[in-house]
Amino acid sequence: MAFNGSEIAKLSLKGNVALRNIHTDAFVGLKSLRNLDLSETSIVVLPIKGLQDLDTLIMKDTKSLKVFPSIYNFEYIKEAHLTYPYHCCAFKFPAKHDPAEHRKHEEFILQINKYCAPRRRRRRDDWWQLSFNNSNSYLDEEGHFHDMVKSTDTKISIMCGNITRDYKDVNCEPIPDAFNPCEDLMGNWALRIAVWLVAVLAIVGNLAVLIVLVSSRFRMTVPKFLMCNLALADLCMGVYLILIASTDARSIGAYFNYAIDWQSGLGCQVAGYLTVFSSELSIFTLTVITSERWYTITYAIHLNRRLKLKTAARIMAVGWIYASAMAALPLIGISGYAKTSICLPLENRDTTDLLYLITLLVFNGLAFWVIVACYGRMYCSIRGGQEVVMPMTRSDMTVAKRMALLVFTDFACWAPIAFFGLTALSGYPLIDVTQTKILLVFFYPLNSCANPYLYALLTHQYRRDMFILLSRYGMCVDRAAKYKGAIGGIPTAAGIRVTNQIKRNTPNNHRGSVLTTVTSVDVSTHNNNVARMNSLGAVQELHLVNIRPNGAVPLSRENSAGRTKYCSTAN
Repeated sequence: MAFNGSEIAKLSLKGNVALRNIHTDAFVGLKSLRNLDLSETSIVVLPIKGLQDLDTLIMKDTKSLKVFPSIYNFEYIKEAHLTYPYHCCAFKFPAKHDPAEHRKHEEFILQINKYCAPRRRRRRDDWWQLSFNNSNSYLDEEGHFHDMVKSTDTKISIMCGNITRDYKDVNCEPIPDAFNPCEDLMGNWALRIAVWLVAVLAIVGNLAVLIVLVSSRFRMTVPKFLMCNLALADLCMGVYLILIASTDARSIGAYFNYAIDWQSGLGCQVAGYLTVFSSELSIFTLTVITSERWYTITYAIHLNRRLKLKTAARIMAVGWIYASAMAALPLIGISGYAKTSICLPLENRDTTDLLYLITLLVFNGLAFWVIVACYGRMYCSIRGGQEVVMPMTRSDMTVAKRMALLVFTDFACWAPIAFFGLTALSGYPLIDVTQTKILLVFFYPLNSCANPYLYALLTHQYRRDMFILLSRYGMCVDRAAKYKGAIGGIPTAAGIRVTNQIKRNTPNNHRGSVLTTVTSVDVSTHNNNVARMNSLGAVQELHLVNIRPNGAVPLSRENSAGRTKYCSTAN
């Protein structure tokens, strides 16, 4: 009771950064207090005893106060200048801010109406002095953040028939804006269900890819290595979505009560790091995969110039460093994850933040165009071996459709984000956070869901590895036996006949279980395009088309049959 008996209309403790704790009875007995300024202090709890007559409360730049007391403790408040926009949500939605205190307030109103009802008939203008005890703890059964503050006995002067107070008329700043709305983390149930569905698909699909590829008894190849990196990156996106969805689930109906702790806490920082790391590493890996495919198909005859596993590992190390750095910069003050509830780095305060956001957009845009260019060159390479007058074959159509699907998923993922990101950076945002959440659920993680299916799960090589892995545990033995028989090499899918056994793998080739020492191979040039089309699978185990084995020399060309025979000089 430091101010007991004092008459102070305006009290300012502004700038006392060392002020952390104020006794719960510090303002008890203080008369006529109308204006209280606690800006730029470090208080954690705002005591409410003695503050019921306040007109104006000022608490700017007081970031340590994350829990705002029930607004029903301030009977006459007209202005509130606070630190967080979410605190102003309490005045707009008092029932959600503190349901327990709101219920007590409603019960009190009912009691007053019941008490005043018989007197209204006699005299409508009677004034009544009523007291009620309101000293229960603010801790309610629903786990809201009011466990550290206790209310006090208050006396309310009312006129029967006009006893309600509309707190929505209070002038509260900062006003909840597009980045910090009073709505739930996921704005509606459609988004809420969709984000869980997308998260589960991303996690299950990418885990399946990782488990099968890592457990495969075939040696690690460049495509498999790149697919493992892609699956790991996309798995992080699934974990990010799970963090967002679980936070939404535990804060349904009153997110603004949890928002400050979530956005300024470790959870949002981890979620933000995961999403940026996942996005950048996934884009980098997709670019490397596409470039490797383009080189393999375009220069298929240069067997010894293929991308080696060590080189691929060095390239991916650069990608990991880049993705980790871009994800870590918001943690050290460049942009930030705490700006929005979905923990994306959307903060743009100065030139450094602007450069960071532009770098993300430019890198993603360049990567997309590299992917488009590589697929275009690949298709031209596949069609290049045919006469111009020949119509498009069924295999060409299959290749075109597959490439179009890959490019479309990339475009659908990055184009909306790039467009709306550029408009926001230019100072004219076209969508708010509510609409951004639609991008978050339906576009942003699209690649993370689609990649494992487009690049691995739907390919012949993945199914082979999966059935062979399952056969080790007694499942799908017959299917695995068929794939193992195909690996023996007598019939192959591209019309290639192998007459002798494989002796060893060439050390310079890391494309998988590849035929490297061959006595005699007949390659049908008619099936050349089919083999190239098959090479679009992410994990290739057999590349024989247009490949001259080490030591092999052409013996003859049978133009009429369209075949070229090679004979190995190896023993």
